[in-house]
Amino acid sequence: MPKQGRVPWGSIGIFVAIASAAGLVASSAWLSTQFIIDPRSIVWLNQYLPKQARIPVSAWDDPKTLKEIQSDLRRAGLFAGEPIRVETPIKGKKPQTDLLIPVFQSAQEGGDDRLKELRAYRLVLNPTPHKKEALQFVNQIEILELREDFVTEPLVRSRVINPSSDRPVPFTMVQRFEDRAPRNGAWLTMNGKLQQGDSSIAYGQVVYYNPITTAMSVMLSWTSPEGELPSWQAVPKGRPAEFVVNQTVGLEPDFQVYQLRSVKRKNVPFQLQPISLSESGLKQENGAFVDALFLARSGLWSTALEYMQSVKRQVGLDWTQNAQAQMDLVARHAKVTKAQAEQPWANVGQQVLANLLDGRWERAAQLVQNSTSDRTEILDVLKFDPGRVQRRINAALNFDPTRSEVQLWAALRLAAQQGKPSAIAWLSKQPSDSGVRRAQTVKLLNELDLMTLGTVTPAKN
Repeated sequence: MPKQGRVPWGSIGIFVAIASAAGLVASSAWLSTQFIIDPRSIVWLNQYLPKQARIPVSAWDDPKTLKEIQSDLRRAGLFAGEPIRVETPIKGKKPQTDLLIPVFQSAQEGGDDRLKELRAYRLVLNPTPHKKEALQFVNQIEILELREDFVTEPLVRSRVINPSSDRPVPFTMVQRFEDRAPRNGAWLTMNGKLQQGDSSIAYGQVVYYNPITTAMSVMLSWTSPEGELPSWQAVPKGRPAEFVVNQTVGLEPDFQVYQLRSVKRKNVPFQLQPISLSESGLKQENGAFVDALFLARSGLWSTALEYMQSVKRQVGLDWTQNAQAQMDLVARHAKVTKAQAEQPWANVGQQVLANLLDGRWERAAQLVQNSTSDRTEILDVLKFDPGRVQRRINAALNFDPTRSEVQLWAALRLAAQQGKPSAIAWLSKQPSDSGVRRAQTVKLLNELDLMTLGTVTPAKN
């Protein structure tokens, strides 16, 4: 037995030796695991190993400084764009630092610089005796450029322009989403712009980088005739993050909203799933909600929103988050059509069109009756309607075929495109909810100038 008050140095020495051995075994096991998973991740050990025991690395994988990477690219006829720094917190350690480097090919013959690669590098300390820190290549994605016909599709669908070619269009910029973007990695967009007359269409792809697995993946391709970059939106607590692409064309709002949903996938465990207006988000069958979705798909956003708000009050606790997401998407569109209908327009034709797109049939009829000198402009709106007004007319009459204020606009559109006799013939076959309104419609058709309502080439629906 040791004497009282004496430190048992022998026992402590044995304990320290055992602990050190255990630590060495644990460290060796960890290093072995890392070497099996990715030999490049422990390449920094080379500086402490004898030459014959060093981990082999290719010239591509050998850690390099940013200047060395830039020099290599220049020799290959490429150049590096502005690096995007990704900091990942690690408990009890310094943050892990990754750099995402876009690689461009210089413009040729007056064109734009083209993005060719997006590379991911990890900052490593003491990778070689001559480098205190350098960048270890960990991943890259090859760039598959979008086609022009994809970029212009919303404009072609709205019949603003004719179909485009399938030639590839370049990505000219890489940007990181910051505001409201999910914090579980880095979200970026590779984007470019395509000139169309006096305006330009923005387009691009959304890329996600997972700093834990170093995986990079293209999550979504997008296009915006308004020239807007997509954005992450604020959502109520408990609801998936939402990503919005603005595909609005002229007075016709069109917002594509995607929710970040989990999937069973290791490297990128989620996807961007569009909010659909095709199927009800309610658990129980509800005819009024289905009707509201039909009205929304037809462009009668404000009417659809009123239906949904009524259903929400009726179902109470059976209201779901999916139904709320659908209603919020409808409300986003209704806000635009309502604002357009209520703002003053210098051109009475545009004023009428804005009211029709919001389903304000009676208000639009009053504008026609009060604007006797501007009726040609109004009829031109109907004559050259690419289908957006007709789609709303059809939806409204589908719900109520007798609705006379909608029949008025169906008759006026038919008269503008095919002549007054066709409109009168169609009107005479329709059921009526008001003899007075029917007489007013016929009277209005008769008042219109015969030259204005001459036979014309009808617009395609």
